[in-house]
Amino acid sequence: MSTNDTMNSPKPSLVLCSNSESETENIGLAIGDAMNCGLLIGLNGTLGAGKTRLTQGIGKSLGIEHGQIVSPTFTICVPHEGRIPFLHLDAYRIQTPEEVDELGLDEMLENGVSLIVEWFDLIRPLLPPVDLEIQIDAPTKDSRNFSFFSNTENGLQILNALKLENRNQS
Repeated sequence: MSTNDTMNSPKPSLVLCSNSESETENIGLAIGDAMNCGLLIGLNGTLGAGKTRLTQGIGKSLGIEHGQIVSPTFTICVPHEGRIPFLHLDAYRIQTPEEVDELGLDEMLENGVSLIVEWFDLIRPLLPPVDLEIQIDAPTKDSRNFSFFSNTENGLQILNALKLENRNQS
């Protein structure tokens, strides 16, 4: 990445750190607690960064049984019914824009289904504007840095809830 790219990159609205899978899941729990219907959350990070673990925490908060949320790499999209219905999508294996169109994601979002997309950057241009984008970096084997970017009022509400939760735990 050139220096110019870095200078043009938006600054995250919030950065949270995790030192374990359970802390990552707890961040997901806080996101799920603040979620409402029809929300688009984009997750980016390398293999093993914690995208699915974070989604498991979100699902747990929404009432999804432990073990029901697994990486959808091979199924691509998995629906879950909880307090808020949501789709867990892994864009890693999507090859064409037609594959995204066939999923009918715009219509699902309009009908109140929330969408959590792993490898979001791979299909960003094919989706409506993201409410909350989360970049996950793994500086060590156990630690994770979560950079949150709010792009809508709904995304900002989640960020505010996360900031409040983080302040209360400090």
